[in-house]
Amino acid sequence: MKAIIYYLLLATLVCFSASEAVAQSKVTDEKIQEFQSYLSDFRKENKIPSLSVAVVKDREIILLESIGFQDHDAEESTTEDTSYLAASITKTFTGATLLAMEADGHIDLDADFTTLSDWGRRCHWLTTSGTIFGGGTLDNGYQVPTVECDQVITLRHVLQHQVQGEPGTSFFYNPIVFGRLSNWVEENTNKSWRYWMKKYVIEAGDLEGIAAGWRDPAASEVLTHIAPPFRHAPEQSDGLANSVLPNTELNASSGIIASAKALAHYSIALGEEKILPESLRQKMWTPAKDKEGNPMPYAYGWFVQNWKGHKLVWHGGWWPDAYAGLLLKAPDDGLTLVALGNTDGLRHEVNSLTSAQIERNPLALKFLELFVEQSQ
Repeated sequence: MKAIIYYLLLATLVCFSASEAVAQSKVTDEKIQEFQSYLSDFRKENKIPSLSVAVVKDREIILLESIGFQDHDAEESTTEDTSYLAASITKTFTGATLLAMEADGHIDLDADFTTLSDWGRRCHWLTTSGTIFGGGTLDNGYQVPTVECDQVITLRHVLQHQVQGEPGTSFFYNPIVFGRLSNWVEENTNKSWRYWMKKYVIEAGDLEGIAAGWRDPAASEVLTHIAPPFRHAPEQSDGLANSVLPNTELNASSGIIASAKALAHYSIALGEEKILPESLRQKMWTPAKDKEGNPMPYAYGWFVQNWKGHKLVWHGGWWPDAYAGLLLKAPDDGLTLVALGNTDGLRHEVNSLTSAQIERNPLALKFLELFVEQSQ
């Protein structure tokens, strides 16, 4: 009798678990369908000819959308292999590369970045050219401290965007100085930046469909799938005009060329610890504190923030009048969004110079509300 009761209870539990799984699957399918509908409208409203989006859940791609056309005549459809200039999403690759290099003893992140051979000349230009990245005042009145050319600035300061004023005391996003990290590495290791990034990220993660700059000799197929860039042109009947292909050279700030599918696999490889062990991955997503003791909004190549109790790590990419993209992870929830497009319509006014508030991007917010908010 006890055995019969046991098996009846077991059968009930199995049926309950199966029913629950079916219900969860139905909810996920409904969310995917709602997101697909949103993406279709979003592409049209923001005038993005070619839009590629991937959603990852628990290291599995659950959505891969390829919407629109790569050309102005709507003859070349977007596919899952369509690639884009990922721009500053490259900085996430840089963070992983430099942390891995330090762990293996190739560099010390506390080394003096200002020993770079042309730092004096470049810093003088930066602080006298009028660009906000040398110092100045933002439209909202925020006073951006000047970059002091005669101070010691470490690699860690540059990697975490803490180079304004007294290095290491405050955050201000500075892609110009950040980009020179690759030059410092090349001068101090006698190997190319491409060599290190491929060794520690692309090859370590067994990644395909990613070019480390347009000169990457092993990624010619990626380059043949680039969606050409467009700019928003109100004077044209469809609001679009051909744009000039931006600088596709690889440096620490930009240069990665990839499809949404390839960046989704990059995200999965991070989760599987192929690229960094857990300890270094957590370090990469842990920001330092400012002089008031508050966490800064940026860690090692990634923006870091909290949204409704969920940790978010992310980076946008933007080439004005050409490309925009987003890599957004909720690591504790096992969720990732990748979005790439061949205008800058994906970019919305999100203050990433002094803060991390990715929920102000409507596409990111829709993803967060549909997939992340109820995930725990």
